[in-house]
Amino acid sequence: MVDYADDTDRCMRVIAELAEEYERYVESEHAICPSCPVVRSGPFVVHSMLEWKAIYGDGRLDHWTVGDIHTYLLDHFPRKVSADRGLLADTPACVRDFVYFMSDRGTPACEDSGVLADAAEEVFDEFLAANRDRRNWGLAKRTLHGGAAILDEEVDDDRYMHLATFPGVGVESPRVAASSNGQRAVARRKRKAVRAARRRNRH
Repeated sequence: MVDYADDTDRCMRVIAELAEEYERYVESEHAICPSCPVVRSGPFVVHSMLEWKAIYGDGRLDHWTVGDIHTYLLDHFPRKVSADRGLLADTPACVRDFVYFMSDRGTPACEDSGVLADAAEEVFDEFLAANRDRRNWGLAKRTLHGGAAILDEEVDDDRYMHLATFPGVGVESPRVAASSNGQRAVARRKRKAVRAARRRNRH
């Protein structure tokens, strides 16, 4: 438990220590895949999550809910975080990895780790839409980008699935045509199937 308003220095020190511990975890757990999403983007996403929880959330860095993750992804991230398409595609995998990192270190959580791990992927489409909509950007983010759109292309669902299933393989800048509702429904079913497979493989 940290209190940013009461002791900012301690709060930032705890965040830094936990973020550094996560980086060591990434180096250990993902050493065989140096180009996978969590290696590319995990430390950044996790540090951002911890700062959000400490500064804007309830300060309980070891206590995460599906609601916390959805609020971070659908409100805080679009408002505060400047992200290219690669980071957006990586973020759900990074959130999942953070959940398993907390679980592996024995940190208690108020919801099942499998449920928490799925939370980001469940709102992946909404996450992308929220980040593309410049009306969600905060003043600092709009000023930084001069009001210019940085997300004028959709992240390819198939590419996202490919990266999530076979980390480190895929193109850097996806460019796809708009999908039909039927195609997007198929992509969502594919994501659910992969999540189920991950849970089975982990246990």
